[in-house]
Amino acid sequence: MLWQQSVETMIEAGVDTFVEIGPGSVLKGLIKKINRSATVYNISDPETLDQTIKELNL
Repeated sequence: MLWQQSVETMIEAGVDTFVEIGPGSVLKGLIKKINRSATVYNISDPETLDQTIKELNL
């Protein structure tokens, strides 16, 4: 419950992009349930790291 409140607080503060690091995408699914318009990247290996960096223009 506190995790959900934390995500809601971040969204209310203007955060619209999240990055999940590690295997799987459980947190991505949970964030999408809270706010479907949020952008969530999942980094699970070197390839997804490179892809995320490119998409975020870092």
